[in-house]
Amino acid sequence: MFHWPGTEKWRNTLLISLAFAAVTTLFGLSTGLYALAPVPDDMPRRVAVAFIAPGLLEELAFRGPLLWLAGKRKHAPLWAIIISLSAFVAWHPVNATVYLKEAQMLFFDWRFLTVAAGLGAVATWLALHTRSIWPPILFHWLAVCGWIAFLGAPDFF
Repeated sequence: MFHWPGTEKWRNTLLISLAFAAVTTLFGLSTGLYALAPVPDDMPRRVAVAFIAPGLLEELAFRGPLLWLAGKRKHAPLWAIIISLSAFVAWHPVNATVYLKEAQMLFFDWRFLTVAAGLGAVATWLALHTRSIWPPILFHWLAVCGWIAFLGAPDFF
């Protein structure tokens, strides 16, 4: 689970990450979820925090158990994939209700939940394709960094 994938797996990670970035940026801009914005002054702090949460912690919580369940099998059980992805999407409104109350409007927004579902699906595929937690962690972190840097993410991090 913690091994570093080979070059081919990283190439696939890059390609699917770029496709995700293009699709979600267009979706976010066209629906008003995102707005082009200047890079925030506190970008280094926000990027560092975003690596821990959501990048590292959410991926360990939602994709880590899935990798463990998949084990040496060729394919993870479908029920585990569905539960992992559903729990990931549901976590955001729960998080906004219990911990991050300032995020309630955003984390209950169908547009945000659509992007979260897409991010979760890609992260799940990356975890199962590479059999490593590192590609989903880096993918999730970089997606959030792009949102923070260019697309007007609120300062929750």
